[in-house]
Amino acid sequence: MVVDRHLKLYGGRDPRELPAYSVADASVYLRVPPSTLAAWIGRKRYAVRGGSRRMPPLISPDRATGHLTWNNLIEGYVLASLTRTFKVPLSKVREALKRVGGERPLLTQVFHSDGGRIFIETATGELEDVTQHGQLAIREVVAARLKRVDLDDNDMPIRLYPWWKDPEEARVIALDPRRAFGRPTVVGSGVKIDVLVDRYLAGEDPKALSRDYDLPETSVNGVIRWSLGVAQAA
Repeated sequence: MVVDRHLKLYGGRDPRELPAYSVADASVYLRVPPSTLAAWIGRKRYAVRGGSRRMPPLISPDRATGHLTWNNLIEGYVLASLTRTFKVPLSKVREALKRVGGERPLLTQVFHSDGGRIFIETATGELEDVTQHGQLAIREVVAARLKRVDLDDNDMPIRLYPWWKDPEEARVIALDPRRAFGRPTVVGSGVKIDVLVDRYLAGEDPKALSRDYDLPETSVNGVIRWSLGVAQAA
């Protein structure tokens, strides 16, 4: 397993299962409102006759801290892809997850969508519609989990590339549980983006930052644009 050599550093635990992200931080990386993420993890209440009730959780964060793990972040990314990028209603997602089954289908199953429907790949390589009782479909669909996710040798997620405006934009920032304890770093390096942004806001030039950290200037500028965009949207 790719992460085996990192287990000793994290007390023998897989770093992907350690609590690392508050709801506020995770909502930034996933490009969803904090209230939406709170609903996904079962912290949002909605009115019913005679009182209120919590939404059944789709993601289970760490019980002791309430923070999300890196694997939770991937589960949130799949939900965000299906509901916000591909416009699949959350009710359909819930139905699809029930049909697929398993302990953590958002993490272990590759979902595909054509916008409105969800598919999984069958043993024969066909795509089965799990929102329409098993109907088959042509392959002109997009894999929700794989769009900006790298997999390890066991086909499990190991790296996420958050985006700002478009999933097709260049990969500038990476979230890797084996680097910087899962905090965002510049792609291809261990440099945390907070370091670059803090120095930029203190008045330093991107060219100087590029030289100091041996990074392409395009990467430095991309990190700054991403971070400032996040700050403005907050």
